[in-house]
Amino acid sequence: MATTPLSNAFISLNDIINNFIISYTGPGKLIPDSQRTEVVFHARRCLQELAYETLKSQFTINEATVTSPYALPSDLVAIIAVSADGVEFEQSSVNPPVLNEYYVNYATNEIIFNAGNVGDVDFILTYLSNALTTDESAAIPKLAEEALYACMVYAILANRENTNPNVLQRLLIEKIDKLERSKSRLIFTNFSS
Repeated sequence: MATTPLSNAFISLNDIINNFIISYTGPGKLIPDSQRTEVVFHARRCLQELAYETLKSQFTINEATVTSPYALPSDLVAIIAVSADGVEFEQSSVNPPVLNEYYVNYATNEIIFNAGNVGDVDFILTYLSNALTTDESAAIPKLAEEALYACMVYAILANRENTNPNVLQRLLIEKIDKLERSKSRLIFTNFSS
């Protein structure tokens, strides 16, 4: 399982779920009665909806032994950084001719390293995922946080009987607005810095 250190630009899906439960559920709040499992389901579903077009989640994998070729995760969208024993690798457009280079073979979904750079090393791969995951440690850009909350509120209340149609209409408009704003901001965000 990938573990991801969170920075100021990212928040974990688990934190989004916890924040949502504290802010939106309970007596006197918009959603007076909700189980954590319901919130988790809708959080994952809303994340998938947002990820379908725009959102990418960041993961980091640490391994002690690496062989070349190295199989990439199936949810990989783009590589942010590759390092071994603290030395950053550079991506090559062809098979790596020099030390500290790697090549990505997208046909086989593998990284090919210069043979001198693999073995027993402190290997770190940081990559963007398509976020279609059940891993609650996924690092979600904070630019999408409010959109996820709006999506979750609407999804939960839309699946309830006797929800006021005027409230649902307002929540749907808010959800669409926040999703579109988040998407437009995320498109131009460089996560590699």
